[in-house]
Amino acid sequence: TMRRTTILMSDLRGFSAMCKYMGASRQVTMLNHYFEAMVGIIERHHGTVIEFLGDGIFVVFGAPRTDSRHAEHAVACALGMQNAMDEVNEWNAANGYPALEMGIGINSGRTVTGNIGSSVKMKYGCIGPDVNLAGRIEAQTVGGQVLISEKTKKLLRRPVSIRRTLNVTLKGIGESEMIYDVIGLGEKYRLKQ
Repeated sequence: TMRRTTILMSDLRGFSAMCKYMGASRQVTMLNHYFEAMVGIIERHHGTVIEFLGDGIFVVFGAPRTDSRHAEHAVACALGMQNAMDEVNEWNAANGYPALEMGIGINSGRTVTGNIGSSVKMKYGCIGPDVNLAGRIEAQTVGGQVLISEKTKKLLRRPVSIRRTLNVTLKGIGESEMIYDVIGLGEKYRLKQ
């Protein structure tokens, strides 16, 4: 089904480098704690986790349930996820794990969502150029950052607080894109500085 959606992609910075010094079971324990914290926030903001990509999370807003405020919910979710990193890192410190930093990229557009796979294995999926663009935007982030596309910004009804605007040429995308470093949405959602 073609749907209007907003895609959120998150990724931990420097995680692969960290893993060299950590056993596999400790990596899994640390990641599972982090995912648990993030999924709770995603669900509260009406997001659907499509999959965990290594240490990354791929989320869609506006599917499977239609949501006219999908862009707003995604941006509010991203700010909430960044703010929750303090608690994640307090737990990490208490349990002898390193501090984590996350980058989040967001883009909105029409995507194809539904069950994708074979007769042996199916999963709920979300595909399309706008999904790829969200991933490319996420790749531009530094830890603690939420970067959104022009398309997402246009859909926001509440005033958005922007730290800076970047004009970037993204890998695999021809023309340059305007992306926005977001620190707040409306009165309620603010990035802890």
